[in-house]
Amino acid sequence: MSDPCVVIGCGSHSASVISIIESVGCYEIIGLIDVAEHYDLDEQKSGYKVIFNLDELLNNPDKYQHLNCFIAIGDGGIRRSVYENLKKLKFKLPNVVSNNAFIDRTVDIGDGNVIAHRVIINAQVKLGSNNLINTGSIIEHHCHIKSHIHIAPGAVICGGVAVSDLAFIGAGSVIIPHISVAENSILGAGSVLVTNIESKKITFVGIPAKAQIK
Repeated sequence: MSDPCVVIGCGSHSASVISIIESVGCYEIIGLIDVAEHYDLDEQKSGYKVIFNLDELLNNPDKYQHLNCFIAIGDGGIRRSVYENLKKLKFKLPNVVSNNAFIDRTVDIGDGNVIAHRVIINAQVKLGSNNLINTGSIIEHHCHIKSHIHIAPGAVICGGVAVSDLAFIGAGSVIIPHISVAENSILGAGSVLVTNIESKKITFVGIPAKAQIK
């Protein structure tokens, strides 16, 4: 029998998360939960409708705690807030890993992670919680990926890299071995990072990637 679950978030990313959940084959998606105060019960993604909003879920934990919750929100700050609120109320936040992703047996993993199709996470990686690891991205051996991070499609993180909370690693970007990435920083799509990002809330772009001056 499949476990009931909900997808939290109604943006375009929810369709990708639905695809990942469906690939696993052990969950029944009850519907979508909108994070907005005003929501549309006719809205749907991949055939699943909005059933209520986040306030309804958080205000009635006893009614809904049997549901597995998967967060489909791209923005790291919003995703962290939703995750922390659900965690306080003891909702179930399992990891969901596509059936064609590879996660090495030695990976130390938290909860609430969404790991997409064709992802590779190699040996001795430490992966925190509530991360979005998007399609075809690679995390090599001995990396430390903290929490609330969005790794976009096709990104390659080489061995021994440390990525701090709330970072965004752009599509098709590359981080060479033993680099560190500061909290809440951004690596632009297609960039190659060859030096540490040491300051919070900074954007690096280009080949090699350099700090973007505002």
